[in-house]
Amino acid sequence: MIQNFTVSELNDLLDNKPAELGSWQVVDVREPWELERASIRHPNFQSSAIPMATVPLRLQDIDTSRNVLVMCRSGGRSMQVANFLVQNGVPKVFNLQGGITAWSREIDPSVPTY
Repeated sequence: MIQNFTVSELNDLLDNKPAELGSWQVVDVREPWELERASIRHPNFQSSAIPMATVPLRLQDIDTSRNVLVMCRSGGRSMQVANFLVQNGVPKVFNLQGGITAWSREIDPSVPTY
């Protein structure tokens, strides 16, 4: 089952729960040009860049022992990838609602929208 995760929840995790970060893997499924244009800039933030089309080939790069938070520009592609991950046995999958666009609008307006 896929759970939604808001940008506020992600920001709270980054700011206030650094000890919990090790139990999370953020998978950003956007294309490399998108990552260059807009990314989360937070000292505690780390993500695995796995473009959507390459996810089936890179399943071994996803740590199934952790909570997997999938993100994209606005939440659509990440939801598709989240569904794929669940179908392929990843037990704890979360979708970042609104993606980097929501991060820009709600958390850090210096991150460009596109």
